[in-house]
Amino acid sequence: MQQGEALALQKLLTKRFGVIPPDILARIASASQEQVEAWFDVAIEASGYAEVFGPITH
Repeated sequence: MQQGEALALQKLLTKRFGVIPPDILARIASASQEQVEAWFDVAIEASGYAEVFGPITH
């Protein structure tokens, strides 16, 4: 189920913001189901990756 949640989050992020940075993909892959769900909820209305995940480092 966690993998399904992570895939749904990735699809949402891609549709909203474009290509997902590798560091965010890694964070999603290692996150708990609860964290993925929390990010999903924020991503629905967020204006960018930084609003969902905090400052982004490349």
